[in-house]
Amino acid sequence: METIFTLYAFAAASVAAVIHYEDNLLYAEHQRISDFTSVNEMLWVRQQNIGLDHAPSTTCQAMLKLRYTGRNTFQYIVYSARPPARHTVDAFVTTLTTGITALRAGDRLYHNAISYKTTEQGEICQFKLMYADKTNGCFIFVTPRRIRRRGCRLVQTSRTVSMPIPQECNRVYTENCLGEAKQIYYPACWNRIPKIVQWGS
Repeated sequence: METIFTLYAFAAASVAAVIHYEDNLLYAEHQRISDFTSVNEMLWVRQQNIGLDHAPSTTCQAMLKLRYTGRNTFQYIVYSARPPARHTVDAFVTTLTTGITALRAGDRLYHNAISYKTTEQGEICQFKLMYADKTNGCFIFVTPRRIRRRGCRLVQTSRTVSMPIPQECNRVYTENCLGEAKQIYYPACWNRIPKIVQWGS
C-alpha cells in the first residue's frame, strides 16, 4: 500500500509540475504583449484549433489597431463573419486591454495577455500570448477550449500572412497546439473587408 501511495504521489507531483509553454518564464522574452500591440498593420487569424469557446470559427477574421487610449488599453477594429451569413464580414470597434497572467510561473515583468471582444455581441475574452515573433510578423495566442482543452490561434501580419508560416513560429504551434486546426485566412479575404465599421465597446 505504501508503494502504491508513493507512486501516486510522484505521478501527481509530476502532473502539477507541468507548465504550459505560455506560462513558462523560460520563454518570457517571446511573450511580451507589446510586440503585438505595437503592430500598426492588419493582423489576420491564419489558423486556429477547431472548437474554441471564445472565438468564431468563420473565415476572414482580422483586427487593426486604431489607437492607444491610455494605460493598458487600445481601440481595435475587429473583422469577423457571423453565422449563418458566413460570407458577410462585419467590422466593429472594441476596447482591447492588456494584462499579466502567470499561472504557476512566478512573477512576470511584462504584460502577456489581451482581453477583447471577438464578435460584436459576444463577451470579452482573454487570450494569453504563447509566442511572439515581431520581426517575422507571427503570433500565437491560447485560450480555454471545450472539455478543458486549450485552443490556439496563429496570427500574422498583412505583410507575412500570404507567405509560409515562419519556421520557429510553426514549430511552437505544432508542438503545443494539439488537435485539428482550421484555416481561417484566404487571399480572397482582402476583398471581403467592409468599409463601414460599427462602433461598439
